[in-house]
Amino acid sequence: MLDTLREMRELIEKLNNYTKAYDAGTPLISDKEWDDLYFRLKKIEENSGIILGDSPTQSIPFTQVSALKKVQHNHWMGSLDKTKSIEDIRKFAKQPLIAMCKMDGLTCSLLYRDGKLVRAETRGNGEVGEDITHNALQIKSIPKSIAYPKELIVDGEVICTYKDFEPFASEYKNPRNFASGSIRLLNSKESASRNLTFVAWDCITDLAGCQTLSAKLQSLHVMGFTVVPYTSGDPQDCIDEIKKCAEQASYPIDGVVFKYNNCEYYAAQGMTGHHAKGGIAYKFYDEVYPTKLLGIDYNVSRNGVLTPVALFEPVEIEGSIVGRSSLHNFSVLKNLCAGPIHVGDSIGVYKANLIIPQILVWENNGTGSEITPPKICPACGAATEMIESDTGVLELNCTNPDCSCRLINKLDHFASRKAMDIKGLSKATLEKLINWGWIDSIYDIYRLSEHSSEWKRKPGFGVASVNKILEAIENSKECTLDRFITAIDIPLIGSTIAKDLMKHFHTWQEFRNAVKEDYSFWKLPGFGVEMDAAITSFDFTEADRLAELMNFNSEETVKVESTLAGINICITGKLKEFKNRDSFIAAVEAHGGKVTGSVSRKTAILVNNDSESESSKNKTAKSYNIPILTEQEFIEKYLK
Repeated sequence: MLDTLREMRELIEKLNNYTKAYDAGTPLISDKEWDDLYFRLKKIEENSGIILGDSPTQSIPFTQVSALKKVQHNHWMGSLDKTKSIEDIRKFAKQPLIAMCKMDGLTCSLLYRDGKLVRAETRGNGEVGEDITHNALQIKSIPKSIAYPKELIVDGEVICTYKDFEPFASEYKNPRNFASGSIRLLNSKESASRNLTFVAWDCITDLAGCQTLSAKLQSLHVMGFTVVPYTSGDPQDCIDEIKKCAEQASYPIDGVVFKYNNCEYYAAQGMTGHHAKGGIAYKFYDEVYPTKLLGIDYNVSRNGVLTPVALFEPVEIEGSIVGRSSLHNFSVLKNLCAGPIHVGDSIGVYKANLIIPQILVWENNGTGSEITPPKICPACGAATEMIESDTGVLELNCTNPDCSCRLINKLDHFASRKAMDIKGLSKATLEKLINWGWIDSIYDIYRLSEHSSEWKRKPGFGVASVNKILEAIENSKECTLDRFITAIDIPLIGSTIAKDLMKHFHTWQEFRNAVKEDYSFWKLPGFGVEMDAAITSFDFTEADRLAELMNFNSEETVKVESTLAGINICITGKLKEFKNRDSFIAAVEAHGGKVTGSVSRKTAILVNNDSESESSKNKTAKSYNIPILTEQEFIEKYLK
């Protein structure tokens, strides 16, 4: 088959070159010679079932669409976790990895049925993308027909090579933005003129005999796809090799993707709400985006610290619009700025670890008004003071211990999902309750029932909504120790550390006795002297009072029937009963089961609320006679 492909590409190149010469008035061969080559190519295409995108046998008319249609993906198109550390890659490598170019373009997915390209779609938000089939049909590197009679889903990247980008470099910022905009044009003729390239980097469909990603990529190559450069071995060696391959191919890349080569092992890692756990992306650098400072805002923390936040002209970074960035504290701000701060200062923004917007560059060249630290708290109007913390950090503090921002943020944290999870008690509602004089401390939350009659008559509320909030408050008394420790907001002690504390101290009283007896918390795994000091110096007066209201139960002692012991479950489509996929996975694992990312012969159950959908997972499940259950059916049978 590779020899056949090679001959096809040679014939296509010759024919296309001869056609250009003929159109220019300088024919290089006779019409008969051209026809012989043409019919030779056509015969090979018919015999192989493969038609490459730039084949002269194909004449696909240009199409103008009025708008790009929204498309529900038949598989989740999320991203990968990212790092800039080689050591992170080495730690991640619990099984052999395959390394490939991290293409700098627009992620797209191709759907083939009966060997024909029927749909192309952008990634969008991972669940819903845009239909760009009219433009994909004009991309030369996308096969119009393949030798695969079943449904095939191919994921890859639409890019513009550096070579093809040269004519447009004066008009567009970079190849990535150019490719992203070009593939989404409404006029396919205009899109075709941009010389885009599709590079395949995964096949979502289970291919017979392909147990590894490298085998899948080889199969795609045989089908006629342009496949991403890939290799394996030591991470650093892989990165060096991938850089060379990309340079030779003129590919724009911004890193290297590492994935578990074994397909089953990759799928078994599952995913978070943001990324698949079976791979990780190594980023070369953080791109810095220039913009202008508009001003500085201030957030007042639960501890009364004013955190400066830079406001700037919005810029697009990593697919999102960013217009503000925390400056953390005045030590950071002092290190960034060489002189006085003015509106209009030039700054450079990037996403630290590709997630959090940060300012890297600051030039004191603004001509607007000077910006100085506020002398009064923006929340309560009390005086502020600049102090140096024990760690040498400059902090601007509100001097009012009863600052309204301190209270509202403290209450909001207590009621949050990771803490006591009091549904309905939003920040906006808490602000109203404070203004009405009903809440002056966390303890007052549990006395709100005293105001229920008046509360139900307040604008924006009613009997049903108030009753729900009061019920949620009452239900919060049934909580685990780690949630309560998270909720009382000991500095440096978040939800993860709180879970570790619960493993060592099974009751509130055990924990409090340890504090009173000067227990060395710093000796615990993952703890340090700063955490130890934060716990031992914390004022537990209000927490002890709240603890008397609680009925603590330990998650470790909850016995769940192992109704799914040793069973592999796969889920696809939209969820109705569970909040998200993480909650579904947690429920399955609690009952002894395992959630996988794909359907195979080892899958016992596919959960899908649309059992009649034409998704690849549904089709695979039916071919293996795997039962397809709705969420409700699954819950009734296994989780109750």
